Amino acid sequence: MIKVLIVEDDLGVARINQRFVEKIGGLQVVGIATDEEQSKEQLEIFEPDLVLLDLYFPDMHGLQLLQHIRLRHRHTDVIIITAAKELDTVREAIRGGVFDYIIKPVIFNTFAEKMKNYILFRKNIEQGNRQVDQEQVDLLLLRRPQEKIPISDLPKGIDKLTLEKITLYLEQSNAAFTVEDICVRIGSSRTTARRYLEYLVSVGKLKADVSYGTVGRPERIYRTVN
Repeated sequence: MIKVLIVEDDLGVARINQRFVEKIGGLQVVGIATDEEQSKEQLEIFEPDLVLLDLYFPDMHGLQLLQHIRLRHRHTDVIIITAAKELDTVREAIRGGVFDYIIKPVIFNTFAEKMKNYILFRKNIEQGNRQVDQEQVDLLLLRRPQEKIPISDLPKGIDKLTLEKITLYLEQSNAAFTVEDICVRIGSSRTTARRYLEYLVSVGKLKADVSYGTVGRPERIYRTVN
C-alpha cells in the first residue's frame, strides 16, 4: 500500500480528500495534518510515500513545507491540491519537484486519474533492475506514465515503437497539431503520419477537426483527448 499524508488546514476538505483516496485501490491515508507542526511531526512518524499538500495555511505557506520535504524526506513525493492559480506559484512548485498540481475545486474523476498515474509511476520505478532504458526515463521525466495499448491489439501497419514515439510527443505538447507536425517530429512521410494519427483517433486518444487554411484548402487538425 502507498502511504498518503493529507496536509490541509480545512478539516472538511481534508476529509473529502481522504474519502477520494479511499475509493482508489493501493492507497492508504495514514494521517491528516492541519498546520506546520502537525505536518512535520507526522512526516517523521509515518514516513509517507505521498503528501497531498495545500498551499495556504495560517502559519506557513505550503511551498515552505515542500522545501522541508525535499531536504528531510527525499523519498516522499508531493502532489499539490490548492486554489492557487498564479503561474509563478505553479512554476515554483514544479521547480520544487512536485509530482502533480491539482487546482480546487477537485473533481473525483480528475483526482482519480492523477492518483492512478502516481500509482503507475511508483510501479515503474520499483519494478525490475536499478537500470532503466530510454522509454522508462521518458516516463519518469513526464511523471505521467500511460497505460500502453497491448502490442497484440495493434492492427497491421502500426508499429509499436513508432506509435510510442508519437504518443510521447503528444504527452509533451497540449497544442493542436497537423500531419506535417508529426512528419517533422518522427521523420516520416505524410502517409505514415496520417495512418498513425487516424489510428489514435479510432481508439479515442485523439480527436480531429477540419480547418481551412489561407487558400481555402481543408486540413485536419488533431488534438489530444483530455
